[in-house]
Amino acid sequence: MTETNTNDLDRAIRERIFERVKERNRKLIVRLEAVAIDLNHNRHLAALGGLDRLEREIDDIRAFLRIA
Repeated sequence: MTETNTNDLDRAIRERIFERVKERNRKLIVRLEAVAIDLNHNRHLAALGGLDRLEREIDDIRAFLRIA
């Protein structure tokens, strides 16, 4: 494989990684907005449910960014 093709492949992989990160980030923001609404309405248990596994999602985003 030529260096140009390798660079193109690397670029395509990085772009795909960033697409996935952006999508996960968007979902995370939507989820946090729902948590904020729940908290504003004193729905503490719903907010806790929305926060469940949040750290895992953030760790996944970090892992993707480290790859890129």
